[in-house]
Amino acid sequence: MKGGDMILFTAGTMPYSDKEKLKILYDTYSTRMFSAAKRITKNTADAEDAVQNAFVSISGHLPKIDMLDEDALKGYLLTIAKNEAVNVLRQSEKAESLDEAPPASDPFADVDARVWSREVYEKIISILRAMDDRYRAPLYLTCVMGYTVKETASQLHRNEQTVKGQIVRGKKMIISQLKEAGYEF
Repeated sequence: MKGGDMILFTAGTMPYSDKEKLKILYDTYSTRMFSAAKRITKNTADAEDAVQNAFVSISGHLPKIDMLDEDALKGYLLTIAKNEAVNVLRQSEKAESLDEAPPASDPFADVDARVWSREVYEKIISILRAMDDRYRAPLYLTCVMGYTVKETASQLHRNEQTVKGQIVRGKKMIISQLKEAGYEF
């Protein structure tokens, strides 16, 4: 991936401080974001597109990004990369399966989804932080950092089946608390 090209394209009219912030984010997290995207797309070019799209999206939200909360920041960036990878896959599948052009869509339809997604993400991080470590650690390593269950079990010195169970129970706890907070799935 050519980070410099991406930064120049995305940061065209930004204030200098935002350009620097975007460059730091790219230099620090793009490799991890690429890995997460490639796990989904199974294709280098699509993963690169997903990371590019993610940074275009991120560039529009730079003033709101808290560089000091590293855990939340990593999770947020990886979530954006994963979402963009799914979008790239969907676009790729649509292009392959449709002979005619798709109908024009509402350009603002995605805005509500992204706002809702960020709101839910922040709520999940809040729930995760308050969670008992036996559930928080496996969830964080697999869902946020992108480790496999096997890698997580190794990192935590736990049995793989135990980690799987903790992840399932932890996710159920998060969903339950989200529902209690009024979110519907």
